[in-house]
Amino acid sequence: MANTREISKEEEYMKIYFEELLEAGIISKIIYQPTPFSLFGKITYMLEKKLKTKSNFISKTLINDHIYTSDFKVIWNKEIPVSSKFHRDMMDVPCELPPFLSHNNECWIEVKSWWDNNNMTRLFTSRTQPWVYQKFGIYVNLIKVPDIFKETFIPTKILDDFYYKVGGKKFNKGDKKYKFEYRTLNEYLNG
Repeated sequence: MANTREISKEEEYMKIYFEELLEAGIISKIIYQPTPFSLFGKITYMLEKKLKTKSNFISKTLINDHIYTSDFKVIWNKEIPVSSKFHRDMMDVPCELPPFLSHNNECWIEVKSWWDNNNMTRLFTSRTQPWVYQKFGIYVNLIKVPDIFKETFIPTKILDDFYYKVGGKKFNKGDKKYKFEYRTLNEYLNG
């Protein structure tokens, strides 16, 4: 059963990012909130409830089950050589670390904002990420928005969001919101 929570702005940006890679043929499939990982099963305890004439046993939950669902699962197109600019298999030894690590051309991705006011990144990297890897042998990539855009490219559909629409005290209308080089997918692939 898929999680029905509302999609965050960062997840929406990553969805558009992956859709642009899909249109370019670099990835072959995007799955939003793929099949969850069951990290821990529920623990229950049987209690005896005594009635006037008989006893009933009821089940009391001591510890709830723990299920984790990544934000995305992406399947890279292994027929396209430029996909290696984006991912490498966990077993390959690359010269430099790519933006995504995969398992047989499949990546699981957790999307976070660069601003983490609830400390959810620490919770993910110290608990969930190692737990999934230890139990399933799957590395879930932590991707921060807009850091991934700085490292690779900004999707064309959201490029306007990275410029100020109105002026302010420290910036003018049309100024860049971030101080890194803005690149399109083609500029990144040809750079």
